[in-house]
Amino acid sequence: MFASLHPARRIAAVAALVAAFGFGASVPAALAAEEAARPERIVSGDARGDRVVHLALSKSKILDFDDEIRDVLVSDPKIADAIVRSSRRLCLIGNKFGTTNVVVFGAAGRPIANLEIQVEIDTRALESLLHRLLPKSSIRVEAVRGTVILSGTVPSNGDAVQAYEVASRFVGASADIKGSSSSSSSSSSSSSSSAGSTSSSSDQSGSSIQVVNALSIAGKDQVMLKVTIAELQRDVIKKLGVDVAASPVGGNHWSTTVSQTSVFPITSATTANSYGVGYNAGVLDLTAKLQALEQNSLMRTLAEPNLSALSGEQAQFLVGGEYPVPVSQSSGSSGSTIGVEFKTYGIALNFQPVVLAEDRINLTVKTEVSELTSDGAVTIGTLTIPALRVRRAATTLEIPSGGAMVLGGLIKDDVRQALAGTPGLMSLPILGTLFRSRDFQHSQSELVIFIQPLVVHPVASSKLQRPDANFRPSGDAAAVFMGRLNRVYRANGQSPNGSYAGQFGYIFD
Repeated sequence: MFASLHPARRIAAVAALVAAFGFGASVPAALAAEEAARPERIVSGDARGDRVVHLALSKSKILDFDDEIRDVLVSDPKIADAIVRSSRRLCLIGNKFGTTNVVVFGAAGRPIANLEIQVEIDTRALESLLHRLLPKSSIRVEAVRGTVILSGTVPSNGDAVQAYEVASRFVGASADIKGSSSSSSSSSSSSSSSAGSTSSSSDQSGSSIQVVNALSIAGKDQVMLKVTIAELQRDVIKKLGVDVAASPVGGNHWSTTVSQTSVFPITSATTANSYGVGYNAGVLDLTAKLQALEQNSLMRTLAEPNLSALSGEQAQFLVGGEYPVPVSQSSGSSGSTIGVEFKTYGIALNFQPVVLAEDRINLTVKTEVSELTSDGAVTIGTLTIPALRVRRAATTLEIPSGGAMVLGGLIKDDVRQALAGTPGLMSLPILGTLFRSRDFQHSQSELVIFIQPLVVHPVASSKLQRPDANFRPSGDAAAVFMGRLNRVYRANGQSPNGSYAGQFGYIFD
């Protein structure tokens, strides 16, 4: 029916017929199939040069010649087959990735065509699939000698990884011909342009496919991490003890002394207050000293570091200091040489963001809060090396831009109590208090970390305000007579640059 129609009219007729039966959604597929099945004509005179024919793996192509075909020579039948269907029609079938040539002979053994066959993967189907799955990306697919190259731009690193995985699976399915098994492996990169390769092999066909990801990110995303570190510590220390000493007065031969000293094993570094009293009865000298202490301490630690980093890069933050630690470096006949190493302490933050999509951020966070303490300190001679109290947390999670998470549960609650005294006497109901000492310590702390990642963009420098932009030192007269360290701005005088929100007035009261 359609054999006598013009090619353009045949395509229009096929589209109208498909639409009439209610299959409008499959019109592009029908047109593509009709276009692929259309024979390619080889006119006379092509023997003067080589004709390149691109052939998809495990697919065929029909070539029509003006001259009659008498013989066909295929240099490598493992790569492509050439079948003569009629005196003027030749069918090519791709068997294996690679290149070969086919020489077609006409009457009297005259070559009428020299075909350079390149067997490749069907890139049009893969490119159409990637365009449908990633509409915001511009991906080009090229096939060169069994290697599929993905090039172009994608909005984010997540789209690049997804395109790479789809191409790897697509290649594996294409190479799995004749029921052979195929294996594919994929890898992802967190840099601005990800690259990788995967291979899929078929034992029956001998095909081997490599996928090269040469996609680049259209714009490198920047992530700002807003972190709030809040810690509250409360310590309660109590000490109570009695020191008693008694000795006789006079006598030339014997002397006897009775003494009891309070021992505080838990908080020995803290000195208690002493209250003493003495009594001399002529023959007996009696002294008693009461040691008592009650101490309450409360400490709050707050830090709000804000850091920005490119997607896939690391950013670090540290507010604190370094303390020296003596280290033995070498020893010889002249003695040991002592060196110094510095250890950092304070509030540290390390994070690495990877923007997977517009609303998804893969975030690796490591944070640490440390401080110097006398608990666990080491004393060498006259040198005391302080210990380090550390609270550390590390996690990896996915969170949307602008979302927040809380690292909590870092709670510490220690209760220590000790009783020491004279055996037997310290157990007396009331008088035992004079012969024993009590040491009590209660420590409580809670650390909470709030994390909020944001995808940010650069701003103009005119929108930024320096923290010291409005600071002006006062003159000599104001410093001497008014006791001012800085200049005070008033409403009717010189005003600072910028605008303020909320309650504001003088810089310092």
